[in-house]
Amino acid sequence: MDNLDTTVPSKQLDWNNILRQGAFAGLALTAFSIITYLLNVNLMAISGIAMLYTVMFAVSFTFAIMAIKYQRDKLEGGYISYGKALLIALVTVFIGVMISSLWNYVLVNFIDPNVISVMKEEFIETWGQSMPPDALDKALEGFDKAGDLFTTLKSALTGGLIYGLIVGLISAAFLKRQPEVKG
Repeated sequence: MDNLDTTVPSKQLDWNNILRQGAFAGLALTAFSIITYLLNVNLMAISGIAMLYTVMFAVSFTFAIMAIKYQRDKLEGGYISYGKALLIALVTVFIGVMISSLWNYVLVNFIDPNVISVMKEEFIETWGQSMPPDALDKALEGFDKAGDLFTTLKSALTGGLIYGLIVGLISAAFLKRQPEVKG
């Protein structure tokens, strides 16, 4: 019987792990959305925006790092290339953002269609005095499109790619590990 050498890096990604961590990230982001909705948090205020992005990046980094570490430590013998780590983080975060976006689509269209009107009022209250009228009108038009499936998917795609790249570039830089070349 041959002995298996577990230090040989795997050439394949563990898609089950990536999908699982992405789903957990999506559930965490959805839970945050539900909590802010139930507590009537004003996400249009500076503090709400800061809280939103802090939680988004914290959740994204947490699950991306978990996915990369699993691949690196359990499947790759403790080593992983920068590119592979970046891809794992990007896909993990992308899945999480897509799940969260689909939840927001359901919230806006089926659970509480009035949530967009409330957000528009909060936006006007918070930013209306400091914006030129034409910019305010354009921003408010964006709220009207928020319940559209195409707009939701487009935002999810771009947001997932942007956040996934940011999180991936940073986490891959810290978690990459190449074997020492002995010469």
